[in-house]
Amino acid sequence: MIVRPTSLSCLVWLGLVLAGCSNDNEDTSTDVVVGLTTDMAVGFDFYELERTLKVDGVVTQSELVSYGAGNLRLPAELPAQAAEDGATIELSLAALRIGEHVPMVTRTATTRVLEGRSLLLPVSLEEACVGVACAANATCMKGACVDPFIDPSSLPAYDPTWIESVEDACKTASSGAPALVVGKGQMAFASLTEGEVVPIEPGPQGGHHVWLALRVTGLRQMGSTLKVNGFYPDLDYKLSPFSSQVTLRKADGHCELYGIRFQVDRGIAVDAVRGLPLDVTFTLTDPTGDAATAETKVVIAP
Repeated sequence: MIVRPTSLSCLVWLGLVLAGCSNDNEDTSTDVVVGLTTDMAVGFDFYELERTLKVDGVVTQSELVSYGAGNLRLPAELPAQAAEDGATIELSLAALRIGEHVPMVTRTATTRVLEGRSLLLPVSLEEACVGVACAANATCMKGACVDPFIDPSSLPAYDPTWIESVEDACKTASSGAPALVVGKGQMAFASLTEGEVVPIEPGPQGGHHVWLALRVTGLRQMGSTLKVNGFYPDLDYKLSPFSSQVTLRKADGHCELYGIRFQVDRGIAVDAVRGLPLDVTFTLTDPTGDAATAETKVVIAP
């Protein structure tokens, strides 16, 4: 397990960052910070991640993190412990699907500490490397086996704002502005027509709900917050909003969120809303503050 310092100067970035810290009278600079990213969907394409960090061949951090346990979120930072000038930093990653023990993709990266500089070492788990086997002295990048060593003089200076603009499985340079398309479905996304009659079903803890879904572009795959509002214009009645932190699923050219359970009779009798139109508004906001909103009208089944 990673040993975390307890100093109050420890920095946490949006719950995604693991950062080193120290006492006020000590040097607080970090020699090398690993920036972990992926173009795959965490929780869907892979479920667990084994990561090991070595300094001059000595293991300083080693752990298995998982989506189910809530401690696998990407992008993220992993700082190396302070080391002397010229010390070798080596990171090994192995991504596993749920219930499997053989990694679906592995990645290693090594560099050296440069005295007086705090460096960012970008390391990505890439879909192009799934199933690619490399020799012991090589690692896979962009589908090809290459030397895992990265010259520290080529690395950028560490800047904590890197995490705001880095690409991930759902938010890339080509994905465009944030946008939502409203659909329906519990286990998959299906198209939804404006004014469509939608069935309702009783929930496990009372009330009645519809299953809604979203197609998403331009927003982060993990850590986005979904807010859903409902309004019955015929009754001039506003439903209490639903809010949750969500993980999107990667699809062809976009990402999806389905199985959105929205209660249609919160604070009102279900018989009073049967056959009535319901205006539904979705707002999805990612950890960088980018957001998209979409509206639709459905009719509650009689």
